[in-house]
Amino acid sequence: MKLPVVGKNFATFMAKKIHSSLVFDMAKLEGTPFTYPEIQTLLDGVAVGGHKLSDQEQVLRISGAWRFLILLVENDRFELSKKLAVVLNSRITTSKTLDIDSLEEEKLGSFFRQFASGTSAKCFPDTAFEVFLQLIAKEFFCVGNELTAQLLMNGVLLKEGYLPVSIHVARQLQYHEAMTCFQERGNMEKLKTVLNICAEEMVTPFVDEQD
Repeated sequence: MKLPVVGKNFATFMAKKIHSSLVFDMAKLEGTPFTYPEIQTLLDGVAVGGHKLSDQEQVLRISGAWRFLILLVENDRFELSKKLAVVLNSRITTSKTLDIDSLEEEKLGSFFRQFASGTSAKCFPDTAFEVFLQLIAKEFFCVGNELTAQLLMNGVLLKEGYLPVSIHVARQLQYHEAMTCFQERGNMEKLKTVLNICAEEMVTPFVDEQD
């Protein structure tokens, strides 16, 4: 399926509309034991009992990072850069300081410069998926690499007028298997397949509605 370009305004509108789902999927990927109704309750500002405070804080960090990302896109301030990657990583992890040493920070800056120089020749949304895959492969940060990569990938998608891509709970076993394959063999093809499936599942209701 060719993913439809819905426009930046509609893409960010939908990202805000499904905010709870985006947070839930990302939190589950990190092993946070909240149900979807509990996530919704927590995001409404009501405390949920029976969970560790650290898990609750993780959910709220993910929520805040998503809102920050969407705001950047809405205000035409989203640009792939070392600075933004570091800011998103610090927002989504427990790190109080920038959790990256000077060598990795230099490599991170070099990565985005090289990526930007070739972006004009690339096709969307493949470019966004490549951002995710390359960032998790290089692991610039000590923690939060996958979450940071997901946010940056979605920033690219939203900016270019595509709906956000979330690794749904139903696809997370497939995602983890694909990640294991990548970590053990360096093969990214299965991860690409999972991303494409998740992207298609996100746009299917929209395409059906247009038909």
